[in-house]
Amino acid sequence: MNPFWLYLTLGVGLLAIELLVFQFTTFWLFFIGVGALVAAAFAWLVVDASYIATTAVFLVASVAVIAVLYKPLRNWQQKPSGIADNNAIGQKVKVKRDISAERGGIVSWSGSNWQAELAEGQHESLQAGDTAYVKSVEGIKLYVSKG
Repeated sequence: MNPFWLYLTLGVGLLAIELLVFQFTTFWLFFIGVGALVAAAFAWLVVDASYIATTAVFLVASVAVIAVLYKPLRNWQQKPSGIADNNAIGQKVKVKRDISAERGGIVSWSGSNWQAELAEGQHESLQAGDTAYVKSVEGIKLYVSKG
């Protein structure tokens, strides 16, 4: 296998894992994947590029991508969202783990699992499998009730 195919496969694989498995939360596989794609481009442009030269480009490109993108991506990730216009309020969710007044649980909404607690004034516990409705959102926690 020549360096082009090795680094192209590595880059695409790492980007796919970052996006599909980690859902762009860690960034590290993204950074290394972009470095691998840069190395693949180098190997494609320089037809007789050796593994050593391509690996050097891969390492330098990965470090450069980390140096340039880490801080902006981290700031973007930590930026608070506009909860006032949140479209979760009023939406139906499925209870995955029991929720009581004493203990929060887990609900499924929009294809993801979310931490959940009973909404203010709600006293009736919710069991796994129940349907509930989002009454409010605070950070990444949904406050739900039965009706």
